[in-house]
Amino acid sequence: MNTSDLVTIICIAYNHQDWIEETLESVRMLDYYAKELIIVDNGSDDDTKEIIKTWVNKSSGTLSVQTVYKDESQPYCQLFNDMLAKVNGQFVVDLSGDDVLYPDHLSKSVEILRTDPTAAFVFSDAYILEPEGVVKTFYKRSVSAELTEEIELSVMYETLIRTNKICSPTIVFNAPILIKEGGYDSSLYYEDFDVQLRLARKYPLLFSDHIGVLKRKHSNSLSAGQYQRYQSKMLPSTVVVCRKIQKMNTQESENKALGIRILYELKHALWSANFQAAEDLISIGEEIRLKGLSFMLYKFWIKRRWDLSWLYIKIT
Repeated sequence: MNTSDLVTIICIAYNHQDWIEETLESVRMLDYYAKELIIVDNGSDDDTKEIIKTWVNKSSGTLSVQTVYKDESQPYCQLFNDMLAKVNGQFVVDLSGDDVLYPDHLSKSVEILRTDPTAAFVFSDAYILEPEGVVKTFYKRSVSAELTEEIELSVMYETLIRTNKICSPTIVFNAPILIKEGGYDSSLYYEDFDVQLRLARKYPLLFSDHIGVLKRKHSNSLSAGQYQRYQSKMLPSTVVVCRKIQKMNTQESENKALGIRILYELKHALWSANFQAAEDLISIGEEIRLKGLSFMLYKFWIKRRWDLSWLYIKIT
């Protein structure tokens, strides 16, 4: 197999017994021929490990598969980096054990990536499956399935500071660039916000106008605990990334975008009573000279330490 064509799919699963078989089958059914799969069970305490073993033995076919079984759960970013060190090919995919790849996702993504070898990654659209069973696309589309808003790649760094504009499960990375940039930041609880920004700051990004992934939202997903009451594990990492952004920014418009992000995260930190994260976000806001009535209100809120998290739980 030519390594310049090779796509390595790193699938890390944790308590994904309800979905992992469908996820693995979706990899096998990809129409892209030059692929390999690394499956990691990250210390699941359900039947995920047994389902993986059964699938590999009975259903993986000719697909090249490596398996890793952890006795205890390990931090996601470090675990992914450990697997990234095994990658020898040109492209890499970070696949959660509860998502599904559509058959043409790799072939279409790699085709776009080959148009610019300097690009850090390509991303696409996805179907988002809500807990109540509703399915919608990540990007808004018309009745004729056309995108209703242009994806402006030239300003993607600034856009990503303001809002989550990329559906991370759709990303196909240029592996040598990701490795060169150190993979994920292993000090963080979650990866996508940071790695997208770091790569967008230094490299071109590409977009492929296809729907490549089915992403499930459910109560056990990582994002579900983003603003957990009192003890969010994600907000401290968000603060760290905002600090990184502050250092990477070179233009006033980028600091304005950071101000928008600070206000958004600060609002949720206060409502969920994550007061330490809120204090840290206010500090960054003051350093970039953030103004406005909302910011003044949030500063007053943190001084009084009003705990309205009981109401936040009810309305979210």
